[in-house]
Amino acid sequence: MLANNYSFKINSTVAKAHKQLNIDTINPNIDWDSFLPFSQWLIDIIDGHFISHDLGADLHRVSFEFEDTRLMLTFEENSNSIWIELDNNADLDVLTFISQLLKNYE
Repeated sequence: MLANNYSFKINSTVAKAHKQLNIDTINPNIDWDSFLPFSQWLIDIIDGHFISHDLGADLHRVSFEFEDTRLMLTFEENSNSIWIELDNNADLDVLTFISQLLKNYE
């Protein structure tokens, strides 16, 4: 997919508030039906590797790997929120690096 198909930005205020939880929040222009294509695009642009997709009542969650680090990209429909979480709190530098990569698409 082309980069200009999605418009999103790092929500710095929320990301700082969640820093202790190792969560980075992004604000994409997506909905329930476009989450999977968006997640694949995001994983592709950072050169990550898709692991799995879980679907709940109002949640999409995609697990992926980036440089030997497992992360989760989650979309909650009710709040129209999306965030990236670390599987291991010791990998905070990876989340910070991904945030820097995504700033190129603000």
